[in-house]
Amino acid sequence: MATKKQLLWADLSLFIIAVAWGYTFILSKDLLLEITPFYFLGTRFLLAALILLPFLWKRVRNFGRDVWVQGALCGVVLCAAFTLQLLGIDRTTPGKAGVITGTNVVLVPFLYFLWRRKAVGKGAIIGSILAFIGLVCLSGNGEWTGLSLGDMLVFLCAIFFAMHILMVDRVYEKNANIDTLGFVMIQLLVVGLIDLGIAIFTEPIPGPLSSYGWFAYLFDCLVGTLLAYVVQIKAQQFTPPVHVSILLSLEAVFAFFFSWLLWGEPVTAVVLTGVFLMLAGIYVTELSSQDT
Repeated sequence: MATKKQLLWADLSLFIIAVAWGYTFILSKDLLLEITPFYFLGTRFLLAALILLPFLWKRVRNFGRDVWVQGALCGVVLCAAFTLQLLGIDRTTPGKAGVITGTNVVLVPFLYFLWRRKAVGKGAIIGSILAFIGLVCLSGNGEWTGLSLGDMLVFLCAIFFAMHILMVDRVYEKNANIDTLGFVMIQLLVVGLIDLGIAIFTEPIPGPLSSYGWFAYLFDCLVGTLLAYVVQIKAQQFTPPVHVSILLSLEAVFAFFFSWLLWGEPVTAVVLTGVFLMLAGIYVTELSSQDT
């Protein structure tokens, strides 16, 4: 059972990661003008895994079978989430893709109930719904014309993101002493190898990056991937999966903030309403957790 101090630090760490991911939205958008998507994803995750390897070299031989199996399974699910998101974005509008991806906020408590037969509190469900309505407002796209193939692919991606959160929570419940860095490294390695394999067979070899391209690539790799997933996996030792999904969904809030700050994106009353609803969702969920 996590202490209140551990829970606070875990939630704060996830909040900071959401800020960083909001910034990577801008960087990734610019970077894709210089490098193809699967080479970007594959090399980004593989490099992050290789950076972790020297810190784990002496411990790799001592990894139990469970670490390799659970890490690989979680890695495959994480890879499926990113791959489906990428394929879906190519076939739908960015606004719709963002909102549909955000449905993982609502999916987590319901999947948690279906998978574990362990219901979450009403406050957590209400908070998740408020956060999702906030994401709808933040999308800025009110012209829904039905579900396309791209929409369905992104929705599947949201399911896999929610599944990943729940699978990590399950792993920690079974083995609280699992090697955290090793668990993360295996997942990053699996994503990198799968996506790089896809890139080799489907995309041309990218050319050299500009200085800004290298900054964007390294920030995405070191902060948006390596640090983010180390923090997420570590934080899930102390905070419940519904907290994780809602706090990380703040990525959308900060993506709009940085778009306004750096690109001059207009902030409308609808956007401000979305921010308020997402913060209200977090507040309701946090309050409900104090009673569990």
